Amino acid sequence: MIELLLGVPTVLSSLLIVTLVGRPVTPEMPWLFPVVWLLSGAIVFVPAVDKLLAALAHRLRRPTRTESAALAPLLEDVCGAAGVDPARYWLRIQNSKEINAMAVGGHVVGVSTAALQLPSKQLEAVLAHEIGHHLAGHTKISLLRWWFELPARAVVWLVIVTGVAIYVAGDKIGTTGARVVSFVLIVALGVAAVLVSPWVLLVPVIAPLLALASRRAELHADRIAAELGYRLVLLEVLQRWVKEGYDEQRAMAGLRARMLASHPSCALRISKLRGERRRPLSRSPGA
Repeated sequence: MIELLLGVPTVLSSLLIVTLVGRPVTPEMPWLFPVVWLLSGAIVFVPAVDKLLAALAHRLRRPTRTESAALAPLLEDVCGAAGVDPARYWLRIQNSKEINAMAVGGHVVGVSTAALQLPSKQLEAVLAHEIGHHLAGHTKISLLRWWFELPARAVVWLVIVTGVAIYVAGDKIGTTGARVVSFVLIVALGVAAVLVSPWVLLVPVIAPLLALASRRAELHADRIAAELGYRLVLLEVLQRWVKEGYDEQRAMAGLRARMLASHPSCALRISKLRGERRRPLSRSPGA
């Protein structure tokens, strides 16, 4: 729900863009385009869209017979613990050397080829975490927000491409006049973009908040996996990632990268799973 609220500025910008585009087409019914666009959000709940996004956006493929034979029983066990039908979820594979897994839309559960090398119980715990995302509705909310933000994001992309083209043209001509004209055009383009998509001014604030919401969703999925009986095994997976240097790499990335990270540190996830609270800083004897 928080993620949807954070997407409101972008969605409003998209609504304005769709209205401006549709007005010349249907001047007698200016409400038609925005209404149709809002109703189009239902497309994200069509199962076929999950498969399309999984293939195009995440480059997930169907598992081979060997991969399916290894994963299907684990998914059945997880779904049995959750009391849901495993047939509602589709297994997909991502060719990657990094241990990774993801939930897409309302049905897809993807794992990397590297994750397939995990011990079966650890891999089952990873699947439980992804099923946790589905059970909590995290993926549907993200997909719905992404769909409604498309017009605004398309305008920003178009402005950036046009601005770069103007700059390159002015620089290629090389004269002072051409550079001044290109600068003025780029500023005018930026102002127009802000007027059409005012949400861009809020990106420095919204982006970290969306990342925070994503990290909270990860902790929520961990909690669901723990409630399904996978707490100890999921702890093993997280401790494995700590040993492999995940948290060290995260720390070296800098404060801004950590603020925009979609996943919390393994140390925090381990602490939450153990039910530990942060301890107060110890004071020196003389303090």
